[in-house]
Amino acid sequence: MTEQRQFLQVADPEVAVARWWTAARPVPLASEDVPLAALRGRVLAEAVASPRDVPGFDRSNVDGYAVRAGDTYGASERAPARLRLRPEVVVPGVPPDMTLGPGEAVAIATGGALVRGADAVVMVEDTDEARGELLVRRPVVPGAMIAVVGGDITRGEVVLRPGARLGPRETAVLAAVGRAAARVVCRPRVAILSTGDELVVPGAPLLPGQIHDCNQTFLADSCRELGAEPLALGIVGDDAAGLDLALRTALHAHHCDLVLLSGGTSKGAGDLSAAAVARLPGPEPGVPAVCVHGVALKPGKPLCLAVTAVGERRVPLAVLPGFPTSALFTFHEFVAPLLRALAGLRAAAAPALAASLPHDLASERGRREYALVQLLAGPEGHAPEDMPSATGPSEHAPGASRLLALPIGKGSGSVTAFCRADGFIAVPRQTERLLAGARVEVHPIDRDAAAPDLVIVGSHCTGLERLVDRLHARGLAVRLLAQGSQGGLAAAARGLCDVAPIHLLDPDTDAYNRAFVPDDCDLVPGYGRMQGLVSRPDDPRFAACPEPFALPTCVRDPAVFLVNRNRGSGTRILLDALLGPGPRPSGYSHEARSHSGVAACVASGRADWGVAISTVARDAGLRFCPIRLEHYDFVIPAPAAPAPPSSSFKSSRRSGGPGRAARGRLRRLTFQHVLMNMSLENFHLQHLRDLELSAASGLVRRGGWSFVVADDELELHAYPEVGPRAAGRCGPGSCRASRPRASGPSPTSRRCARGTAAPCSRSARARGRTVRPA
Repeated sequence: MTEQRQFLQVADPEVAVARWWTAARPVPLASEDVPLAALRGRVLAEAVASPRDVPGFDRSNVDGYAVRAGDTYGASERAPARLRLRPEVVVPGVPPDMTLGPGEAVAIATGGALVRGADAVVMVEDTDEARGELLVRRPVVPGAMIAVVGGDITRGEVVLRPGARLGPRETAVLAAVGRAAARVVCRPRVAILSTGDELVVPGAPLLPGQIHDCNQTFLADSCRELGAEPLALGIVGDDAAGLDLALRTALHAHHCDLVLLSGGTSKGAGDLSAAAVARLPGPEPGVPAVCVHGVALKPGKPLCLAVTAVGERRVPLAVLPGFPTSALFTFHEFVAPLLRALAGLRAAAAPALAASLPHDLASERGRREYALVQLLAGPEGHAPEDMPSATGPSEHAPGASRLLALPIGKGSGSVTAFCRADGFIAVPRQTERLLAGARVEVHPIDRDAAAPDLVIVGSHCTGLERLVDRLHARGLAVRLLAQGSQGGLAAAARGLCDVAPIHLLDPDTDAYNRAFVPDDCDLVPGYGRMQGLVSRPDDPRFAACPEPFALPTCVRDPAVFLVNRNRGSGTRILLDALLGPGPRPSGYSHEARSHSGVAACVASGRADWGVAISTVARDAGLRFCPIRLEHYDFVIPAPAAPAPPSSSFKSSRRSGGPGRAARGRLRRLTFQHVLMNMSLENFHLQHLRDLELSAASGLVRRGGWSFVVADDELELHAYPEVGPRAAGRCGPGSCRASRPRASGPSPTSRRCARGTAAPCSRSARARGRTVRPA
């Protein structure tokens, strides 16, 4: 009679996973450079920052005529605006060498660079030509039908981060920023063996008692879907010596990173796979290879998990049940997460199905409209109570509560819109507007789409990108939306973000940010950036740099063009304060989305001057005249009120962890911890410069200290809002408690007794709380 071997111990699924992962210690494999044409399906191993603005110049989105928007105001079908039509035609690929004067228009093709002096494009459908004149029958506003420089991607913006699975959308982004190759995680090599005398390859004739092997095909395609390189080693019969040889070949000859076997793991004496794995050496001397043989689940109880040492490598092995349904279930529950870790992929998450809109969404009646959306975790009570949850429990996902579907409105020409979208919604053809709070069905583009752990909305900065990199390295999924300082404040006030970076100057108190903090929000000190007037080095009109700073008189010259910043940005508010009341300079309606966009317009001659930060000016080779040091701080909404104990208990049970409010507090504390620990002990002087600080001047605050960079030395003094602390050495430079030397003209700054550029006392208008580091 054949002996039946019983399982010695059946483990719970959680225990089985813990044992296997502890022995295997799975981490992403080494990386390699791969050309762009071969990147589809690979996993990114590095953060990719754009080396240039996309688009790199202001361009027309339509065929039409470049005009000054003010010349079209009041135009109608009955009383069209009449403009003198210039004979030139602006075509793509040929930079225009002309300046458009008042009352003039010039023909421009789609993709053509906007001419100097123009601030809008009117579509050809809304015009007529008559005897050298252009008749404009519909008025346009500044910026109409124009893709501004950097409007899609800003120079220095991180467009893709490590762990991103590269599909057609992501490779298009890489191509758009000029990358011919990228560094990706090496594909895990997975050996796949099927065992059993009853198995034959698909297509071969079957004898009585035989079946076609489908597990090898399923496992190979499943591994390939996860970014691995499957190596199908065929079928091994019920022969112990043949099975031992097949395992040695997979481990030593093919250098596989994971070995999968199906069949031969149950308690019958004729099944040999589990016994063959048990004969392998363990991950350490004296430790058996088998971690678990038998798991308390149905189907899949005979699962065997093991780890063996091959030189310095630890190679996990899994012997899956032979029944296809059991093999499928155990692969996705046990093998797939470990394989994702080897491939550098994030843990899988359930796709969203239902969400609500955070704001109104307009549509065009008469046709169905599709809108790309990003998924955000909304505040409790934002959506109707009966709206079903759109996500399942996840280790990092924010609560099984309300999902918001935030429409992405960058336009059809945007490369990043479809790359960053989690899904899309369909607006019915007879609907003109979906109201805020409306329930919508989100169709996921990526089946792994889920709400991020941390949402940052507000002003963009490359220093912020470095903070996000650190959070990303800690396992947090961060979504960064550059909406300007005022956009960030609006999101924080409504509870639609976790962090809102701002840099807004209060003209009444000459202090940054504190007076603008909404109720129930905290203000976390950030760092300093030097703002200044940028111009071309060969332009003599801006050669003088007065102290204290004052705008040169040439900016009022109609022939001198400004490139402004977008409405809602702190830089625009600063510029408006400098301009004061009165007529606006030429080009005031020409808006750039970022500091890099300002620099690109000035460097190309599209504009003559603008306001940007010192690092951008230096990188673009522009003249820089300092205006003042600004504070780049972070507004953090206070966590929601704790839920009743019963609700917290139910939420904890559903999510397998702390409730939503507790997780929200943990995510915010993680952000604050990362921010306040970016001290000089971890950053050299060059890294401080990377945080948009110049070698000549700048300030960065960490913890209880403000670090001022002056003449390649470091000075340390107490930031007034967090109180003084004892001075000490903090890194590679000389750190000493003292007054910071004046690093640039700042006419509106007031020095307090401690020598800082900010007032000692808080403004009476400040309603928010300043977070004081422990």
